[in-house]
Amino acid sequence: MRRTLRSLWGKVHFRLCRAYTWLLKDALKSCGAGVHFHFPVRLEEPGSISIGAGTFFYPGVWINPVSEWAGEKYSGEIQIGARVRIAYNVQISAAKEIVIEDDVGIAAGVVIVDHFHDHQYLDMPIVEAPLTKPSAVRIGKGSFLGVHCFIGPGVQVGEHSVVAANAVVINNVPSYAVAAGNPARAVRFHNPQAAAEKTLTATAGIESV
Repeated sequence: MRRTLRSLWGKVHFRLCRAYTWLLKDALKSCGAGVHFHFPVRLEEPGSISIGAGTFFYPGVWINPVSEWAGEKYSGEIQIGARVRIAYNVQISAAKEIVIEDDVGIAAGVVIVDHFHDHQYLDMPIVEAPLTKPSAVRIGKGSFLGVHCFIGPGVQVGEHSVVAANAVVINNVPSYAVAAGNPARAVRFHNPQAAAEKTLTATAGIESV
């Protein structure tokens, strides 16, 4: 009986998520085919969010293009490419621009922001203070952001890079790099050109034997 009910719930839940996706898609600035929102996903200012085809959102994701804070107006834009996977409880907040390119994987609990709350206003709580000047963020195609890492304002993550779990990224990450630590730095590279040269050298050595 319980197995039957679990199976039935799975089918009903999938259909509910499809209906939920259908409701959200129409409000977006643009949305490609095959996008899936797994309830619940929170979208602020959906008219400032663009999403490419085949992108999947797990529950608890919060996408927040900022339009106003502490009396200041902003024009935050968030662009998410095709086939991006955004896991549980990810937060993305832009007062200027955040671009996530195609085929990026974002693990659970990741935070990506292009601004902070300015702590220099001593006459008010920091959480209520005006925002610092926003600086655009870009996550390169094919990259992976590990569990609970933080990507700060102005950061440019190169293509096919890995940001390790719990890393705090406040500086740029080169393409084909693995970045780890607080503050994060590139600890090694997996450059395809270097790998090809290594393979060629090894092959040449075998042929000369």
